Amino acid sequence: MIDFTDKKAVAKAIQYTNVSSELTRDGMAAHLKTCVAYGFQAAMIAPCFVSFAKSVLAGTGVKIASTVNFPTANDTLEMKIAVLRLLAKEGADELDFPPNPGLLLGGQEKEYFEELRQMAHVAHEEGMVIKSMLEFGYITTPELQAKAGRYSSEAGIDWVKQSSGWGKGGCEAIVEHVKILKANVELPCRVKVSGKVNTREKMQALFEAGAELVGTSSGPAIVDGVVGNPNAY
Repeated sequence: MIDFTDKKAVAKAIQYTNVSSELTRDGMAAHLKTCVAYGFQAAMIAPCFVSFAKSVLAGTGVKIASTVNFPTANDTLEMKIAVLRLLAKEGADELDFPPNPGLLLGGQEKEYFEELRQMAHVAHEEGMVIKSMLEFGYITTPELQAKAGRYSSEAGIDWVKQSSGWGKGGCEAIVEHVKILKANVELPCRVKVSGKVNTREKMQALFEAGAELVGTSSGPAIVDGVVGNPNAY
């Protein structure tokens, strides 16, 4: 549990996010500058900016995190692996991906697990940290939510996240979901949260429930102790 009175410690538990489709190169440059100024753990960015971010963030200690098949989740496993390898080549340190929720919802649990296992294997082969975005907006029962977390942990995923925070499958980060995931993963797998985490108080409540990392577009507001945009990611 981090010290929430320590701004630097809070920043080191935040992946500051901007994956807007309308973001320009200048906008991304400003986002990366903010990441460095605040000392965030990572810049969570769209794949198209990974190569640019690598050049900007070199030597700063801020990691580059990106995503694949977000937010629809239903590309083929082969497509997801191909993007993973490309992003690793371009300089991403971490990857968040959504395993196909339709597999779990339809009872294809072996296929669901295999997607998680293969993605974890390839990510680690490429030297990347990998997180599964479980999209609890689709997977709505505690039983299946527990299975999603457990399968992720058993498959070798580094971090589980209740949601991407976007689209129909995305959902607000809540304490109940964190507790379910925390109870169903084993180290070294840990819990990340995303979705409407826009104050330091909310972040602290989620961390007290078991989360250790947050992805949010309200990073500066959280560190500064003010309220971020309630309508933002």
